[in-house]
Amino acid sequence: MPIWTTAQAQHSTLTACAPHSAACLAAPWLLLHACAQPRPRTTCANESFTSQQVLLHACAHNPTGIDPSGEEWQELAELFAGRGLVALFDSAYQGYASGDLDADAASVRAFEAAGVLPVACQSYAKSLGLYGERIGAVNFVCASREEAEAVLSTVKQTIVRPAYSSPPLHGARLAAEVLGDAALFAQWRGELRGMANRVHRMRVLLADALRAEGAPSPDGGDWGHVVDQIGMFAYTGLSASHVDSLRERHHVYLTRDGRMSMAAMKPADIEYVARAVRSVLAE
Repeated sequence: MPIWTTAQAQHSTLTACAPHSAACLAAPWLLLHACAQPRPRTTCANESFTSQQVLLHACAHNPTGIDPSGEEWQELAELFAGRGLVALFDSAYQGYASGDLDADAASVRAFEAAGVLPVACQSYAKSLGLYGERIGAVNFVCASREEAEAVLSTVKQTIVRPAYSSPPLHGARLAAEVLGDAALFAQWRGELRGMANRVHRMRVLLADALRAEGAPSPDGGDWGHVVDQIGMFAYTGLSASHVDSLRERHHVYLTRDGRMSMAAMKPADIEYVARAVRSVLAE
């Protein structure tokens, strides 16, 4: 994580699941639960997490697409409260994951309700289609007006001014126009639902096509994990060698950890991709 290295902050990486595992049985929140126990754990480099920041994905975990349930988020929030952990949320897909802005914010709100004042890094690049503007906001939930003023002053002095001072206004004004106009906001929410539903449909079509082709699922299942995951990407379980073969022999492109972009998939692509996956799995 270069940003932590640049800031000279100590950090540890938690392995969410076994490489190239579609099932991802060691889900990120379960590993985090283990690491936050009072005693040292080898999975956390022999360090228990106390009074530290933990980076979480608010929804549509990337790359696994596996999110905690509402009950699991509540359990995590209580664990953070008990251990004095700071929750730093990466929220890049609100509204684009489930199609519901409130459902996709449930994780952050659960932490606030539990007394864990979260820090939420919100991006509008995907949800508002503003990739070229790289627009977003960092939101600090504070316990008092005095604390909020102190946090704002510190952020301005130590982050904003050294990093960028005066950012471009184009993306911020576009986001403010949509979010601040009731009619535009309602239209945007409807478009988010449409995009999220479309991605889910691509998941269903791909899983059905893979079954129809007789492609063996890497996790030994029936490709149900492709449908059960959420967000822009499918963590297929394909290995790096499978990905290389797909690229070289079929011109189908994934990242080498087996992550496939479902947002880029079109219905006309489904059959070809399913045949190509079956082919490389048969090698």
